[in-house]
Amino acid sequence: MPEQARAGQVRLRADAGYFAGELARVAFFAKVQFAIGAKRIAPLWRLLSGLTEDDWTDAIDMDGAQVAVADYRPVWWPAKTFLLIRRVRLDVSQVSADPRSRRRRTLHPDQRVLPLEELADADAIYGYSFVLTNLDVSTPARTAAVEHWYRHRTSIENIFRDSKHGAALRHLPSGYPGVNTAWMWGALLAATMAAWLHQLTATPGPDGRLAGWGTRDGKAMITTLRHRLIRVPARLGFQAGKVILHPPPDHHLLAEILARLRKLPTLP
Repeated sequence: MPEQARAGQVRLRADAGYFAGELARVAFFAKVQFAIGAKRIAPLWRLLSGLTEDDWTDAIDMDGAQVAVADYRPVWWPAKTFLLIRRVRLDVSQVSADPRSRRRRTLHPDQRVLPLEELADADAIYGYSFVLTNLDVSTPARTAAVEHWYRHRTSIENIFRDSKHGAALRHLPSGYPGVNTAWMWGALLAATMAAWLHQLTATPGPDGRLAGWGTRDGKAMITTLRHRLIRVPARLGFQAGKVILHPPPDHHLLAEILARLRKLPTLP
């Protein structure tokens, strides 16, 4: 990493595909705080029997989810590593009968083998996730904060997906690295400018979901913004020697955007 990026505390968060003590040791010796997803191996399932209901605390911004901490680390992991566990209460309708389904694999092995009819009679159905971390999880509040931060590791994937489908990042056109680099920066600049338009035209609600132009299901999407705003037809008219822009009927967004632009602070 560039020296400037290492000026502060660096943190690493990784999926269970990177579940390896070697990665944890490299991060530890580089003074990098880490949270690495753990594969659902047998020792982790056995740890659940040692937890009581008092050990669980509600997760942040996730209905039906709770988190707990166990003093466990695999062999050759750094000494100050702890196991963070998240469980999410599920309804039987959310569980597939297919044993290969992703959600069913998160169930405890004793419940995973049950057919849906018997699973419906269970007192509670939980899906579990495990994370090994050397971050501070000494209190329930800090444990919930670490899990909340780790859960948002996929936010960057939304930007990549939106850039690929909304700004043509997926169409890298050449076998020459230089050409692809220029194309990549062009696509990411387009995604950045679209984000600016989202900030001007969308309003976040109390739950963080966006409402307004260019949003779909509470999320800002480039393709939706282009369809609703950039590709909206308009016409130029002339009246009394003046050029007048006529937006389409029922689209009064221009006045709103201009008003927000005028409220922006001026540069020194």
